[in-house]
Amino acid sequence: MGGHSPKDMAKPPRFDSLQPDTPLDSAARTVLRGLLEAALAEATAVLGGEDVEATHDMRVALRRLRSAEDTFRDALPRKRLRRFAEATRGISRRLGAVRDADVHLAALRTALGGATVDETPGIVYLLERVSAQRRRALAKFAVELSQFDRRSFFDFLGADDGRDTG
Repeated sequence: MGGHSPKDMAKPPRFDSLQPDTPLDSAARTVLRGLLEAALAEATAVLGGEDVEATHDMRVALRRLRSAEDTFRDALPRKRLRRFAEATRGISRRLGAVRDADVHLAALRTALGGATVDETPGIVYLLERVSAQRRRALAKFAVELSQFDRRSFFDFLGADDGRDTG
């Protein structure tokens, strides 16, 4: 999944199969399934630890998914949707810590490029600390993601193999 170009970063899925007469619950399931697939498509690259664009893209995809969960909360069984929305929120929070570290690391690398001899050791120290924070955040994200019950969510959304079949 690495090697994102600016054209394909964080592109939302298309829902061409939806029609004006599609029942709301069916449309909700289609949209949520597509958004979940888009988010999970970035997981391998994120877990690889080096693809900051995949981290950003997964965060954007998760924000879209969370927004859609909120939008469709009255169209689907609330208790089950709430359980998945809470899980999605947990994954998003953990991934947010990884992304925050990425942003800080980028700023520190830029600062290092223009640093004086006296400033360099402090910036290097901060780079090492934030890199360690990022590794810890990535490990926590990996645990949170591994505990997410994808199968149940896809079953709830009407796709027994996690793929859009219609």
